[in-house]
Amino acid sequence: MHRRHFLTSLALTLPALAATGAQADNREGIHSGAYYPVRVLGQGQSTRIDHFIVTDGRQALSIHWRSGAALYDEDRIDLSGVGGGIGALFRTPFRSRWVQAQPLGTVEIDRGRNRLIARVEEVGPLLGAAATVAAGRYSWDLPGRLAPGGAPAGGEPAGALRIEEDGRLLVSLPQMVAQV
Repeated sequence: MHRRHFLTSLALTLPALAATGAQADNREGIHSGAYYPVRVLGQGQSTRIDHFIVTDGRQALSIHWRSGAALYDEDRIDLSGVGGGIGALFRTPFRSRWVQAQPLGTVEIDRGRNRLIARVEEVGPLLGAAATVAAGRYSWDLPGRLAPGGAPAGGEPAGALRIEEDGRLLVSLPQMVAQV
């Protein structure tokens, strides 16, 4: 009897939660998962990022894009742990993923060339990895996967790099905010 009441309550609550999230997105003109430019603001400077490089100083892998990346609002409750398989319907917030991921390196920003440069011990195992960049309350899932290429140079310190258990790279830019 209790199970039926719980499932009925859940069935009535989930659509309301989804509608609330959609309304929040629409109020700001943001549609979760839609492509938006990767633009960050830090130290009073706005920078559009369209290149992500990971290097160990000997070789480099990169992702290059022009048309933006899938944007997600990360200022939300983590419902991914809800039982009964329902949690799988929700995207795990970046902050929860970041805590569970393993530290991997540092990240610099090269504003003049619109790129992020991650420095790691060994780049080889990261070939084919996907990446997510977070700044402020938003994150972008970068299109494509790391492939050979990219000319690493220097930049100013911007954040840190971690790797999730599934191999996805997480880039945190804690002193910057997203411009959407």
